[in-house]
Amino acid sequence: MPDTDLLVLRPAAGPRRKVFLIAAIVAVALLIGGVNAGGRPALITSIGLALLLAATLAVYLRRSRIVVTPAEISARGLTFHHRRDRALAASVIRATVVHPGASAETIVVLGAGGHALLTINGALYSPTDLDRLVFHLGLPIGGPGRPITTTQLAREQPGSVGWAGRHPIAFTLLCALGFAVAAVVLGAVIAALTG
Repeated sequence: MPDTDLLVLRPAAGPRRKVFLIAAIVAVALLIGGVNAGGRPALITSIGLALLLAATLAVYLRRSRIVVTPAEISARGLTFHHRRDRALAASVIRATVVHPGASAETIVVLGAGGHALLTINGALYSPTDLDRLVFHLGLPIGGPGRPITTTQLAREQPGSVGWAGRHPIAFTLLCALGFAVAAVVLGAVIAALTG
């Protein structure tokens, strides 16, 4: 493969707008909650949480990308950077995975033994970009002919779905708990500082 065999995919405009819309709705809800709670500490806390959410999503969208080089395939998100040797890739599964409230294309790169090397959630990428990715890899393509859940994908292709995907409700509850703890800690600090 020539050294120019490089593909870099970044989040598409449509999915980016959806992320920003959801962030705006959550930020407005936080601000309304801060105003309704009364007092300066509650308002400052809600503004701080809204700014934290906006900053986190901006970093997430800036860092997220899929890169294919002659040597490796990598997927990067907010808190992860998965890199796999491209020479180990033998085939691809392309599936529409149904999540609570949405569905997204998922690409699973398989090794010669049929084990999952890399799973790419395509929610941030356009279908055209995912087509380019699959074409660029030049591997045999398979997959279910119907939309499936993460649990079904995990059952059909062991190792393709992480803990968060296999336990979406528990993951959502843990995220909500973490956000609530951050809100309480930030609120307590602001209340102590503003007296």
